[in-house]
Amino acid sequence: MTAFGLSGAISQPPPWRIVEIDKDSTDKQSGPARWRPLTRPSLIPGRIKNAFWLLLARLGPDHAERAYWKLKPLFHTMAKRAEEQSWDLVIANDWPVLGAGLRVARNRDASLLYDTHEFATDEYGHRGPWRFFYQPFLLAFERMGARKAATVTCVSDGIADALQEVHGLAKRPVVIRNMPVSHPFSLRPLGQTIRVLYHGIVTPGRGLEACIASVANWPQEYELTIRGPASDEYLETLRRHTSEAGVEQRVIFAPPVPMTDLVAAASAYDIGLFSMPGQSVQNRFVLPNKFFEYIAAGLAICVSDLREMQRLVERHQLGVLIAGDDPADIAAAILKLDRAAIERFKTNAAAAARELCWERESEKFVHLCDEAVGKHSEQ
Repeated sequence: MTAFGLSGAISQPPPWRIVEIDKDSTDKQSGPARWRPLTRPSLIPGRIKNAFWLLLARLGPDHAERAYWKLKPLFHTMAKRAEEQSWDLVIANDWPVLGAGLRVARNRDASLLYDTHEFATDEYGHRGPWRFFYQPFLLAFERMGARKAATVTCVSDGIADALQEVHGLAKRPVVIRNMPVSHPFSLRPLGQTIRVLYHGIVTPGRGLEACIASVANWPQEYELTIRGPASDEYLETLRRHTSEAGVEQRVIFAPPVPMTDLVAAASAYDIGLFSMPGQSVQNRFVLPNKFFEYIAAGLAICVSDLREMQRLVERHQLGVLIAGDDPADIAAAILKLDRAAIERFKTNAAAAARELCWERESEKFVHLCDEAVGKHSEQ
């Protein structure tokens, strides 16, 4: 288990002891692939056994919690490690660690804060097998856990409304947006080449194929960099797309950088790009880390016209919105970003970054933690 800290976010440490149960902090070697859905049989050796427990979860919340503990030995490991010490507050980040968080909070007489992050019950809603196996389990399991938690948080208003409706929560989840701490820097002047950046997980469903295809219709001095963790297989697929589109010289695949270096690395670019298909509730209300990281890096924004991002782009005059998710839509948006517009939006992003940062957002988070611990102590 790791101790959760708000480094750089608050002037003094909070007066409570806290642990964050995080699926990634206990399983560094296997990486994100370990958490891909049941539809990847090569990655889930016990898929038949898991399917049995997932189907059993349809019988009710008790069966859903039982199914949770059958899915991964790692879940038991996380709970066991966290129970080695006493805690005042346990934060479970995302559904794979909700069960472990519930157990630790119960056995250590701690308060539980459940950070749903996004909208788990529709995360892969566009995949038929996932809807059949995982969705009913997640609906029952997350509903049970969210109702037992002292506080529930998520990343956007749209997701907060959807969670309250789907799970019948008495209290609307609190929105804590995924913002980085401030990174002082000087805005990069535009060079001969306009550098467009996508950073984040490089995986299907992120609209990257369409972004690559759109480059053929960008001005010649514009190039695209795709940076992030990816499987060799998927990278080869994307390289094949660049060849087919005739843009091999204008699309760069860069290795990932540590999360603490993301904003600094992004500040070497001019435009932050994110074209996300909006076919699920999670996608329609998406408000990802990368959106705020682009702003913190002082980039002009070019993102899908999805409600949560659209509100902030328009409020702060940060850039342009992509009307659809095909290559023509992406190219049309990029073509609106001439040099004068890019410079204007970069300046606006630098100003907005002073407000849209973790130093500001953490005040709400710390208050929630204080409130959860205080209420639990009174019981």
